[in-house]
Amino acid sequence: MTTDAAPGFEAEPQFVAAEVANCLDGITDPWERYVRATAGQAHHDAVAAALQKERDKALAALNTGTKDERLSYEALADRTALTRSGVQKAVERGRRELG
Repeated sequence: MTTDAAPGFEAEPQFVAAEVANCLDGITDPWERYVRATAGQAHHDAVAAALQKERDKALAALNTGTKDERLSYEALADRTALTRSGVQKAVERGRRELG
């Protein structure tokens, strides 16, 4: 299952299913399953957002430095499978995070 957030990287369906099963293991009450699933989703959304910030900061760091050291938006796009525009946006977000 490929996501827009990480082109070229795929979550293994069996590992996703195992994690969901672990989160809901033994819970048969529909309301409790809903509450646990919602809590699990909120947790994983927060983890994904934090990882996105780290990716942005890493791209910003790669785009910083002397002309010979830094990677251009185009070079980063080639290495990440993001578009040049997507790289530029990520670098700008990362720079804000880095301060």
